[in-house]
Amino acid sequence: GGCVPVAPGPSAALRPMPKSKRAQKVTLSKTVSKGRERKVAIIDEVRDCVDRYKSVLVFEANNMRNAALKDVRVRLRSSRIFFGRNKLIAAALGRTAADAYRAGLDEVADGLLGGEAGLIFTDESLEAVQQALAESRVPEYARAGFEATEDVVLPQGVLSQFAGSMEPYLRKLGLPTKLQAGAVQLLCDYTVCKAGDVVSSDQAKLMQLLDVKQALFELTLTCRWSEGQFQRLAA
Repeated sequence: GGCVPVAPGPSAALRPMPKSKRAQKVTLSKTVSKGRERKVAIIDEVRDCVDRYKSVLVFEANNMRNAALKDVRVRLRSSRIFFGRNKLIAAALGRTAADAYRAGLDEVADGLLGGEAGLIFTDESLEAVQQALAESRVPEYARAGFEATEDVVLPQGVLSQFAGSMEPYLRKLGLPTKLQAGAVQLLCDYTVCKAGDVVSSDQAKLMQLLDVKQALFELTLTCRWSEGQFQRLAA
């Protein structure tokens, strides 16, 4: 049996509405109690960060990798970074001017939605954050769906970087190979991918085996809110 809502007593009608935006309710989809508690905790945490930090920055992520994001967190260890659950975070900030937790935060919420985006709450200067993000750029292996940036061509002959035991797997990935005298032999020149190709899962695996990193992990700041002032940042 579900819970039966209890009607408020007559005294409840006499209580004034809370003035603090912190107490403002955000409508959440019906879910199990624990999930709801977690959502409420995230909303409170986001609003607490608004109160505690001087500014909040929105970033867009290219080729997101958890290990690389961890490095950014280390570089900005005095800041608080949120990535994921953006609809909930946008609700915490306020999606409209009337609902905004603080004036202008609805524009931050708008910048957070669409694409892979996240938030950085910080007391650091804009320049210090930009510097940290620039230093955290790192080449990464392309994943399926990535648009190849350059041609990768293997010349006919022995693929000395691979043990003979790898030959069946390489053939499975599409390479025209055979095992000859214990060595992996490529029977003809082979194009793994061409610039502009949308990389398949097999191509992504081959480039990883070949140690070819075409992707770049990068966080780019798109806008900033500080003490009530909202500012779009040039790409």
